[in-house]
Amino acid sequence: MGLDRFDTIETAENVRDLWQVTLETLQAIGFSRVIYLTVDRDGRAPQLMTNLEAIYDLSNPAKDPFLQHCCSSYRITRTGVGFLDEHPYLGNRARAFIADAASHGFQTGLALPMRLTGSERYGGFNVGTGLTPEDFLRDIWPDREKVRFLCLIAHRRMEELAATPCGAQEFRELLIAPHQEQLHQLSPRETEMVYLLARGLSRKEVARMCGISPNTANDYIKSAYRKLGVSNRIEVVQMVQNGEI
Repeated sequence: MGLDRFDTIETAENVRDLWQVTLETLQAIGFSRVIYLTVDRDGRAPQLMTNLEAIYDLSNPAKDPFLQHCCSSYRITRTGVGFLDEHPYLGNRARAFIADAASHGFQTGLALPMRLTGSERYGGFNVGTGLTPEDFLRDIWPDREKVRFLCLIAHRRMEELAATPCGAQEFRELLIAPHQEQLHQLSPRETEMVYLLARGLSRKEVARMCGISPNTANDYIKSAYRKLGVSNRIEVVQMVQNGEI
């Protein structure tokens, strides 16, 4: 983990470059699956950056077990299906989510909270590997503080960029609506609405996350539904399940 990587992270001038170098650095040290997730003080308005999008196709990121169980202290938590036995308190929904993550390559990992519950925004990194628990404990666990330091630098820079008007817009665009060819008939804003609604957010939460009024959000949603030929969110979710969007 060379110092040049830290310098590149600290001096990144836009959110997209920052995320890319953070992702590449974590992958270079063994973390093939990376999740950066925060929510507001009330546990809403999730901001998500990840190369593991599939696990959120039908799950609201705000319900991620990481937020609910790993952000009350700065303790590093072992995560992934390989360490599930260490967390007997987890319910069926959380266990199913973790099992789904495992099917997409997240077997063992580290939960690294950057801000704690009660902060204006809280959350952080959950970084994963495909290693067995035994290999993870031997090869990764001893360097956990170095990994935390790397993530802290990236998180601090993300907060700095998100605090600027230009950075906030870049951050939101990168988080919310990745390009999907199936939605080509929708405007960028309509795509955002559909993407978020299909992942469990209410209309009010969608409006807040996109920085627009609920009435304006409703107008975009109605337009998107008309173009897609659907009449409600259930039909949108069915389109997701069928791989149509």
